[in-house]
Amino acid sequence: MSARGRGGRRGRIARRFALLLGLAGCVAAALALLLLSNHFQPPAEGEARRKAWALALVVAVLAGSVVAGVAWFLANDLGQKLTDLVLAIQRVGSKNSDLRIRFGGNDEVGALARGLQYLNEDMNALQARAEVPSAGRDPQVREMRDRALPQHLDEAEGFEVDGSMAAGERGGLDYYGSGKGAGGTILFVVRGEGDGTLGVLAGRMARDELMRALRQGVTARKALAHTNKVLHDALPRGACALASLLELGAEGVKLYQCGARTPLWLCARGQVQELAAEGIALGLDDGPVFEKALRSARIEAAPGVRLVLVNEAVGRDQALRELVREHAPKHTSAFLNLVLGSLGPGDEPPHEDVVLLTAKRMA
Repeated sequence: MSARGRGGRRGRIARRFALLLGLAGCVAAALALLLLSNHFQPPAEGEARRKAWALALVVAVLAGSVVAGVAWFLANDLGQKLTDLVLAIQRVGSKNSDLRIRFGGNDEVGALARGLQYLNEDMNALQARAEVPSAGRDPQVREMRDRALPQHLDEAEGFEVDGSMAAGERGGLDYYGSGKGAGGTILFVVRGEGDGTLGVLAGRMARDELMRALRQGVTARKALAHTNKVLHDALPRGACALASLLELGAEGVKLYQCGARTPLWLCARGQVQELAAEGIALGLDDGPVFEKALRSARIEAAPGVRLVLVNEAVGRDQALRELVREHAPKHTSAFLNLVLGSLGPGDEPPHEDVVLLTAKRMA
């Protein structure tokens, strides 16, 4: 892109730099010449003094002109780049695919130009994504998801376990459920990555394969490995699902997360702490890398501690987090009713689907 037609504005910086630095160069050169002549020669009088001043003036003008010229050249180049950046900023986010900002060098202006180029590409990608109809808003997709949600969760020895979902104005991609595994009762929340058709398919496949594996009585780690393998083989490259699993066993509690960006909430003594585990999304790798990256987080759940597994929409809602903190000490059924019953102003539904699975350690 170019801004050659705006030379008047662009030249303001160059003129200011040239005038200021040229004047400074004149004064500095004149003073330096006079000081040197007085230092190496006896004080001049009459005609000699006038010649010294004339020589100092000529040298000062020449030095000032040279400094002004250099300043003009450098400032003019900087002004051109800044003007181009101003024009580029006016076009950022306007879906101008031909917007290319190319400045050589590794200086600050070049770094700013590259950052602006990346910003424009990201904003155009977000706009393109926003224009794609969300498959999660399709009533048939939401109905299919709702039919797959469990009526109740499996019990876990030593815990009060419950979970529910408050349907929002949009959503339809979050699934939750439970199962009995070799390590204990497992609660999970999964969703497909993205709002398109592949996201819907990935989320549903992840839910079905997790349930299929848990019915075989395997551990949470093996259930995730099985689901990852099936998704990798069945889905196009790049399609994946995000998952959070909570394994409630007699020997302790473990958290597994596969690409999930929302941490587990631990509620105790009036505080809410966050805990996250490591793992890549389901379906991105055929097995070795996935299993190596999958690292659980062990939780010390003392009596009275409440564990809350949520979906991504809940993780962004600070007001809901405060509701969870306030009602965490209550009985689990009352906790869910109070938290989910406080969502949305009046009778309006929340903006997005809200999923809460909770387990409270009993004495």
